[in-house]
Amino acid sequence: MSEESRSLDPWYVTGFCDGEAAFTYSRSPSGGVTVYFSLRQRKDNQDVVLNIKKFFGDVGNIYFGKEAVPTKNSGHTKESVYFRTTKTGDLENIITHFDEYQLQGKKREVYLAWKDLVLYKRQHYGNVDKEALENLAGRLSALNQKSRAFKKHSR
Repeated sequence: MSEESRSLDPWYVTGFCDGEAAFTYSRSPSGGVTVYFSLRQRKDNQDVVLNIKKFFGDVGNIYFGKEAVPTKNSGHTKESVYFRTTKTGDLENIITHFDEYQLQGKKREVYLAWKDLVLYKRQHYGNVDKEALENLAGRLSALNQKSRAFKKHSR
């Protein structure tokens, strides 16, 4: 772990994530749900993303997005760096952080719904009640509806 990531103030991480992170999920064609935590920034802010990834124990993966010109459905997109983690153990580390250093904004409600979904999936691994899962995912979707970071994905 780099000295800089070790020295990140936990409240800085919480504040940054309150504005920039996504607590969400994607859905597979078979109806499965993958819960994830993600953070995207312009590539020129890459160091912050990498240090937050390291802060959380160097979990998850880093992806890079290319610059894209405006289309009918979207504006200009600059090169970006994207941190995403989906593994239950990794998500539980993230939960531990946000339970101790709580989000202060509207995203706290989103986080709590996301946390319920993560914990439900862990507690019912291999024996998920599809209706209960759908209710939890629906609650998260409703809270995330206006977020620019949220979209219903299909894999």
